[in-house]
Amino acid sequence: MLIIAGGAVIVALLAPLVARADVGPPAHMQVTEKAPGLYFVQWRVAKALPARAVPSPVLPEICRPVGDRAVADQPGAWLLSQDWRCDGSLAGRDLGILYPFPDLALTTVVRVDLLSGDRFAHVLSPGDAAWRVPEGTAPPDPVLGAQRAVVSGAAHALGSWLHLAFVLVLCLIGGFGTPLRLVTVFTAGQLAAVGLTSVIGTGLPAGPAEIGLALGVVLLARESLRAPGERRGLVALAAAAGLVHGVGLASLLAEDLGGTAGLGSQVVAVLGMDAVHLLGVGLVAWALAWLMRRQPASRAPARLAYAAGIVGMAFSFSVALAGQASDTPAAGADVIGGSETASPGAAGAGASQRLAPTSPNAAVQSFLAVEPFEVRHEVMLRLGALSTELDLDAEPVLAVERQGDVTNRLVQLVLASTRVEVDGSAVDPVLRRADFMTVDPTGALPRTNPVPEEVTTAVVGVVVAYPTPGMPEQVWLGWDLFPEAVDVVPATVIDPENTSSVMLSPDAAVVGWQNELLEDPIPSVSAVEVEPARVPIPWLSLPLIVLAGLLFVRGFRGERGGGSIALGRIVLAAALVVGPVVQGAIAVPGSAGRTPSERQARRILSGLLPNVYRALEYRQEEAIYDRLAVSVTGETLTEVYLEQRRALEMEERGGAQARVETVEVREATDIERADGGFMVRGQWTVGGMVTHFGHRHFRQNRYDARVGVVPVEGTWKIRSIEVLEQERLR
Repeated sequence: MLIIAGGAVIVALLAPLVARADVGPPAHMQVTEKAPGLYFVQWRVAKALPARAVPSPVLPEICRPVGDRAVADQPGAWLLSQDWRCDGSLAGRDLGILYPFPDLALTTVVRVDLLSGDRFAHVLSPGDAAWRVPEGTAPPDPVLGAQRAVVSGAAHALGSWLHLAFVLVLCLIGGFGTPLRLVTVFTAGQLAAVGLTSVIGTGLPAGPAEIGLALGVVLLARESLRAPGERRGLVALAAAAGLVHGVGLASLLAEDLGGTAGLGSQVVAVLGMDAVHLLGVGLVAWALAWLMRRQPASRAPARLAYAAGIVGMAFSFSVALAGQASDTPAAGADVIGGSETASPGAAGAGASQRLAPTSPNAAVQSFLAVEPFEVRHEVMLRLGALSTELDLDAEPVLAVERQGDVTNRLVQLVLASTRVEVDGSAVDPVLRRADFMTVDPTGALPRTNPVPEEVTTAVVGVVVAYPTPGMPEQVWLGWDLFPEAVDVVPATVIDPENTSSVMLSPDAAVVGWQNELLEDPIPSVSAVEVEPARVPIPWLSLPLIVLAGLLFVRGFRGERGGGSIALGRIVLAAALVVGPVVQGAIAVPGSAGRTPSERQARRILSGLLPNVYRALEYRQEEAIYDRLAVSVTGETLTEVYLEQRRALEMEERGGAQARVETVEVREATDIERADGGFMVRGQWTVGGMVTHFGHRHFRQNRYDARVGVVPVEGTWKIRSIEVLEQERLR
């Protein structure tokens, strides 16, 4: 059965869930790619967490911090930031956040924005170590990928004493033509090995591959000590060294190329390594020739050959005996204030704690939740303390038929005793509901089935909403009248980022809130455009590619073409390196709206599904319809609206509405053309935060569904959705 457009996406949020309630608002960690390989990391933690317990981000091993960490003391929150330099993309790698004290850990929302246009979000539960950033949904940039591969190969050759020793022994053999031919043979051996490993699907580890090159260096060094007429097997030695080294090339370049060095990347990396070898041969051969002209009887070549052989032997023995082990430093967590340590339980958050834990048994408790489009006043009242005022002294047990009258009187008490002003104006209240509550460490829930209540322990919750046009700038809550038996009212103010608590009394009966949020919580909805396929054009590379082609033609036609061919290989490598510097793209005619690839389908769903949730955060029907229309076909808008509004209201939480934090599309498979658009089987998770009577609860569900998507006037829209499976994760 088709469940139209996003209603099924969120319907599982209706189900009750035993959820952990955090000690404060969730922490937020934002990772933004500012330039290729340069990331700005900012994380915010509410001051409900003490300074010594503030966490630190954990990035992959390829990343290192740049400069000093900045700390800003914001109202109600710690704001920390730092730049990081990473040798590669974060896609497919692990990110995390480390809390010094596990029992002080908060739910953490992690967001990643990449230059490719990919935007990912995930929620780390307390105790979760890390999250693997999904592989990118943007089409891979072959020009940038080629540059990375060439640079990786060149960096590997330049950064290894073994490769420098290899270049040296080739030049010690003498002349210029022979070393060039041996470099060509070594490169050919690597390319043959790369092709072989791509067919069989496996290769050597990095250690044995480098040992093979080291042995080649030793044997070539021995041959260089012989007289020119006595040297044997030079070509075979170079080819064997190239084969062994090439079989392990994927492992050798795994760190630079993100662990996914495919056939194309390895071939291009070999080109970068080849260019370094050719340039090295030219420079070293020229230097040796100059030395021999100055000192014809010099024994320097022999000494250099012995030195190269010793380097090769030493490397072989060190790898064989010790292996190639790398020690990863343990991640540490800096503190903001001093170096004092605290007992994990000193200010700990248990499995669930109220945001105003100082007076959990007060007769009246007041909770003011300030959210986009709504200010909500939630009041918890204990009948035992108010029994005289409610004329219940003679009734130890309140019968079910009397409970409606009592809740009505408490509603009138709350409405008559309190007032709320938003941005300087009084706002008419809208009664959301009033219920007898079950209160336990996991939160406060309305009773689904009325039962006789003991007056001494009964609790009633009253929820009053005050609609607002957007996010307020200023809110005031005043208790003008206190119940006769009440001297103080604990009041807690909660916004999307911070929490604060005060004790109200008849002499100080007003609590205020100022908008000092670091981020605008108003949800935005953006259309997902139907994009044509584009072919990248590296303009700066084109003349170099033409020059390399001319050199190859000249080399193959000439009698002494080795020099021209070698120079052509160097020029070709340079062309790939400068490719991304000046780059354009040409749209492929007629490609817009075609059946997308897996990456493209995941990218489309990652844009459409969050829009559905963001639209429902608005309160006015007209605004909701307008925003749903951006991502849902017109003929299904009404059905989508009704289904989703009902799904977002948490009945078991007194009608509180979840604020969706993350929509994470994990898979997009079984893509097929359908009715001018396409059908795709998607898997995604939805996570949202519910604030209810001073408790925060995070909800997360996983969905497996068939989604129908169609192009409408240049944008993608959801036409249908059929939920195949849904699972509550939290």
